[in-house]
Amino acid sequence: MEHDEGVEGAETKAACARRIYAAMDEILQRPCAHQIIVTHGGSLTFVVASWIRMPIESAGYASFRAPSGSITTLREDDFFHNRQVVDLGDTRHLDSTKAD
Repeated sequence: MEHDEGVEGAETKAACARRIYAAMDEILQRPCAHQIIVTHGGSLTFVVASWIRMPIESAGYASFRAPSGSITTLREDDFFHNRQVVDLGDTRHLDSTKAD
């Protein structure tokens, strides 16, 4: 992620990745069983990459896209502490034809 081109003066992709990885480290230090992270699509890639412990140097090559308003569910098992992407971009809750 060394070479970033884009809008002059805007945050680079590498800087964004570093900021989100640091935020995820902070969030994961909290002693909570469940947490909710709200983000926009561009940041979601780095949230998921951080979650699966993808090296930050490789995160710039990944893309985890999800529709607006969707829910991505991440889970860590209690025994081995393996991290899983359970659902990426789930929109079932947005289905207006679903009966209540």
